[in-house]
Amino acid sequence: IASNPGMELVAICDINEELAAKVPAGVKFYTDYKKMCEEVKPDVVHNLLPHYLHYPVTKELVEMGFNVFCEKPIALNTKEAEQFCALEKAHPEVKIGVCLQNRMNETTEALKEIIDSGEMGKIRRTNWLITDWYRPQSYYDSGAWRATWSGEGGGVLLNQCPHNLDLWQWICGMPVKIDAKLKFGKWHDIEVEDDVTAYAEYANGATGTFITTTGDAPGTNRFEITCDG
Repeated sequence: IASNPGMELVAICDINEELAAKVPAGVKFYTDYKKMCEEVKPDVVHNLLPHYLHYPVTKELVEMGFNVFCEKPIALNTKEAEQFCALEKAHPEVKIGVCLQNRMNETTEALKEIIDSGEMGKIRRTNWLITDWYRPQSYYDSGAWRATWSGEGGGVLLNQCPHNLDLWQWICGMPVKIDAKLKFGKWHDIEVEDDVTAYAEYANGATGTFITTTGDAPGTNRFEITCDG
């Protein structure tokens, strides 16, 4: 907010009333988001709730006529994701955005331009080793919804890696085949995946790998694209 003079924070909503003391002066505090929206009528509502509330609350706000900017992931499963994507078509009077801000990084934009231009030729291979997502057990214990199928919808792929998965397909295209090995609770006492190795095949014969975990420290973040030019 401070870095964008064109934006003004007008209200915050949280069920924890104690947080009201931390709200900046001039910003209203609510414990009911519907009441907040009805009274303040913000231009945009940022949905920062836990994963299981991303789709249902966004749906409610859209149907109330508000523009919504939702945190990733957009839903817990494929069915909900398809319903989320259908919201904007059903309500053209509003705008819906998703927080995938890494598309706007300078290096990301430059890489996208290079690949799209074809100056390096066609993609032959993609490899992303993204293992610097280390999380201690205390992180997962911080909320009952975390690292559960019903609350989070998944583990490292649904919580940490949506940004990387989004950039992978945005820059390199959508694979036609994926073969993945997932380990559930390999490094933590959780029910969802915290270690993943995936192999991808593309329509032009290119291949790729995507390896991630929240169990490595310090981990690595290396994205490689090999072209035939």
